[in-house]
Amino acid sequence: MLLRSLNVVVKPGDNVLAIHVQQPLDNFDANTFHMHEDLCKSKQVDFLIKICNGNCFISELSNQVRINFATILVLGCNLSRPKDSVISNYLKGLPPTCSLLIINKVGKIILERQGTSQQGSSQSFHSSLLSEESHFTPNSSSRETPIQQIYSTKKYSLAQKLFRKLVQIESERSIKLFTLQDLNSATDNFSPDMVIGEGGHSKVYRAKLEDGRPAAVKVLQRTQFSAEDLLREVEILSSLKHENIVRIIGYCENMDINAVVYNLLKGSLNQNLKQLKWKERMGVAIGVAKALDYLHHSFNPPIIHRDVKSSNILLSDDCQPQLSDFGAAMFYNKTEQISENINVVGTFGYLAPEYVMYGKVDEKIDVYSYGVVLLELVSGKEAIQTNQKKQESLVLWARSLINSGLPECLIDPCLSEDYVVEDMKMVMFIARLCLMHSSSRRPTMKMVSFYA
Repeated sequence: MLLRSLNVVVKPGDNVLAIHVQQPLDNFDANTFHMHEDLCKSKQVDFLIKICNGNCFISELSNQVRINFATILVLGCNLSRPKDSVISNYLKGLPPTCSLLIINKVGKIILERQGTSQQGSSQSFHSSLLSEESHFTPNSSSRETPIQQIYSTKKYSLAQKLFRKLVQIESERSIKLFTLQDLNSATDNFSPDMVIGEGGHSKVYRAKLEDGRPAAVKVLQRTQFSAEDLLREVEILSSLKHENIVRIIGYCENMDINAVVYNLLKGSLNQNLKQLKWKERMGVAIGVAKALDYLHHSFNPPIIHRDVKSSNILLSDDCQPQLSDFGAAMFYNKTEQISENINVVGTFGYLAPEYVMYGKVDEKIDVYSYGVVLLELVSGKEAIQTNQKKQESLVLWARSLINSGLPECLIDPCLSEDYVVEDMKMVMFIARLCLMHSSSRRPTMKMVSFYA
């Protein structure tokens, strides 16, 4: 039903937040949503998942509408029509700025009504909301409500602060501010032929800078948060100096574009994995472990990457890894309470269970993702295998083989036994520790680096 609704309701540029209200003994696994993420990417739609705890679906979903400032709540219904009392209760919980949309199991809209509650929203974060059994799209009206007018004023003030901060970083850390004209010239006016990578929120272009240096230009998708995302990535990357972390050259920020410019490498681990020999794969494992150890233990507060995956590990000409894409990275202050409404970012197949289920953020979510990368290095398979009739999680597949006493079946046939048996056993052992369900049982990256 979720896939049908995404096809029927969602339009390019929408932001979709899928809400799952947790129930006792619930075995919900957010990694099963990779098909929905792929569909949303193809439609140029942002797709996030959020897990909530609550005894009442109506009150919890109404609460999520308010704290996320949603314009539409979409619910799926297996009946020909829900009871009037249920509809009434939902409408009483929704503000007039939010519409209730109910869709049946064949994807037909059977009801659309405005909320009737006079209680205002509690947070100015304009997004759209989905229940796990339903789906949504934002309000198409172009009229600004008083709340939206206030938001626009705040947004302008925030933009000024962000610009001042970027200028400060530029002067203190010797990075360059590029103009749009600079990047147009470097990328042949952002020619499609220059595209070397694309994610859910950005596109990467090959570039040749004015001084002749090759570079990569990552252009962020324009959203109300893209300026903040740019600041965060520039601020973090410009403070990092490590051989296994991509080096920032500069940035561009104006009304037309938000972009980060960094050194150009030959490609990602995801693109080159099958061609790598075991010695080169071991070098990748060691280099990424050192990079994460540096992020977690060389800064106070530590830096959490939050999106460690094979496509974010770039390779130099001699196959030395460099961790990239710090758009989701954050400083983790252990003394501060992390908001329970934190948005889960990252990639399905790499997400730690406590992060998906409860939004819990610490160094151990990177450790879990690193464990998935180790499995990719051992098996040559992707985190979510999509080339089979039945799509399957690499972690679940690997666990089933290990629990069956068949760990040798994990090994990539492309290696043709050209590996050191003891090294292979050690990598499998470390991967198993990193993928422990309980985060407290996972090792730190300092421990992993020691063994590596």
